[in-house]
Amino acid sequence: MKREFLTSIPPDKALEIIKSFQVTQGREMIHIEAALDRVLAEDIVSGEDIPSFSRSLVDGYAVKVKDTQGAKETNPSLLFVNGEVRVGEESTIAVKDGNAISITTGAMLPENANGVIMEEHARRLHDEIEVTRPVFRGENICFKGEDIKKGERLKVRGERLSPFDLGVCAALGMSKIPVYKRPKIAIISSGDEIVDIDEPPPAGTVRDINKYTVANLLKKEGARCDFLGTAKDTIQDIMAKLEAAREYEMILVSGGSSKGERDFIVDAIEKLGGKILFHGVNIKPGKPVIFGALWDKPVFGLPGHPVSCIMVVIRFVLPLLMKLKGELQTAARKMKGILATNVPSSYGIEEYIRVTIKSTDEGYTISPLFAKSSVISSLAQAAGYIVVPEGLEGYEKGEEVEVFVW
Repeated sequence: MKREFLTSIPPDKALEIIKSFQVTQGREMIHIEAALDRVLAEDIVSGEDIPSFSRSLVDGYAVKVKDTQGAKETNPSLLFVNGEVRVGEESTIAVKDGNAISITTGAMLPENANGVIMEEHARRLHDEIEVTRPVFRGENICFKGEDIKKGERLKVRGERLSPFDLGVCAALGMSKIPVYKRPKIAIISSGDEIVDIDEPPPAGTVRDINKYTVANLLKKEGARCDFLGTAKDTIQDIMAKLEAAREYEMILVSGGSSKGERDFIVDAIEKLGGKILFHGVNIKPGKPVIFGALWDKPVFGLPGHPVSCIMVVIRFVLPLLMKLKGELQTAARKMKGILATNVPSSYGIEEYIRVTIKSTDEGYTISPLFAKSSVISSLAQAAGYIVVPEGLEGYEKGEEVEVFVW
């Protein structure tokens, strides 16, 4: 008995189902050198003041500010130099009234000093200096804890680590950092027509494009991906490939453009004890997407056409990947521009239109790329895409639209 194609659901409902899927994030401690772009598993809270001592920001002289008031080129203040502090040394001397202490950039501020005169504003005369301009309290000084205070929360769990965050970790002496493990994702291709890229495709077959585009898109977002092979269009072969993916945290099956192939994927998931959560979404391209649960893991059945497949990954798989990574939801890169031409669309379906972006003196001009869902070159040519909502029949030339940038 043939299965009826399941009723398509709105994209908002599909995202709600996907984002409510319960996942578990693994944690690990990694060295700071391997932590770039990883997601924090704990808040970073400073255990110390940075800097741990007040220090000079310039080469010059540590002074009491009151001793420089009124100083100018024509009437300099005269101060006696009674010591020196160099970077890397502990300061054991104090500034006295009417005195100055020579200091280098980064050196510890002597006791009683509350300002540092730059070399350029002091003329050295043996054991004295002429100060040619006054300094204000705190000038050229980085005080203890001014950069980071002890107990300060610097980074929140779920945020991605940037090079600058790692600089803060280094300042705090954090060589090991708690992060979420990178999700391990299984990728399976399906279809009798799919061949490997290393062989010339026989008549009626095509090279496997999705294997590479999907894997690299997910790797770029921090996932680990393994390709488990190509399943033939039999339920037994698809079940075998799914069984091989049992230990992975997410399973993606690419292919199944025909009605019969979709049935194989759905039947294979259910025969292995899984559940289909939805089958079909009101989107274009990508309508025949499948989402289910198998061994308490999320499993997607992705369309076979390259553009449909990638748009489903971007719109529906990546939000769940962010959750698996433990990452706080980050805003997509977006910009606005003016349409160069009309964009027709079907009412009642959310459509994704690939576009190019051109910068002009008046702003950005957005031009749609009208290409079929099997045309992979349109993704490479596009700078991003616009979304035509379900309730519109398109956009008109000259309208301002929002572009999701790749």
